[in-house]
Amino acid sequence: MTMTIDIKRRAVFTVLQETLQGDNLWRAMWRWQNHYAHKSQFELNGFLSDCKDIPEVALNRSHLYRRLIGVLMDDGAELKPDPMNEMLRYQSAQAQNHNPDDPELFQQPDWSGTFSAVLTTLFGQLRSDTSRLVKRYAMEQSLRHGLSQELIYAFTIWGDGKHLLSVNNASLSDLKRLLNFIYIGVCECLGPVDADRILSLSIHTAVADHHHPATDPRLLLE
Repeated sequence: MTMTIDIKRRAVFTVLQETLQGDNLWRAMWRWQNHYAHKSQFELNGFLSDCKDIPEVALNRSHLYRRLIGVLMDDGAELKPDPMNEMLRYQSAQAQNHNPDDPELFQQPDWSGTFSAVLTTLFGQLRSDTSRLVKRYAMEQSLRHGLSQELIYAFTIWGDGKHLLSVNNASLSDLKRLLNFIYIGVCECLGPVDADRILSLSIHTAVADHHHPATDPRLLLE
């Protein structure tokens, strides 16, 4: 099988869920996601060592290591579905309960590359006069609805074409709202049919070049 990040995540989850349950399972999965997802699939000793504070891992480390190696090397292995949505739900629930069992769980992903890719494709489909109107509308609505001042400033200076779009401290919620204001601005100028087409192409183009599930461009539309 092609060893993409989602396949590796499915393999790790397939093995861990046989031994771990509940919070410990999701803590281990987030630890893998944050520190090992982009490393070789065979750098597992370090991962299991990092999880020695989880009793089920500490007691079954050798068994888990053998199982992980076996699953990763078996092209015909039956993998569980991708657990990312469940991981994100767990993360959200922990945040709402003000119960950060593992600080790594709340590392803020940097959306700069993804958001910039979406907006670059989106505005690249607009005429210059339409682009100016849409940017102005989005900035006005962002100010009116209390979006992060830092995000508004980043979007403003990006709009002049001289600066990179840096939104590394922006929340996903604010990014979704800003993109929605941009979409509404395009609707006002071109109508909903063209706006839907432009937004859809922008998201799909970004998805094609994207490699990190925590900043999947499709999350901007949910």
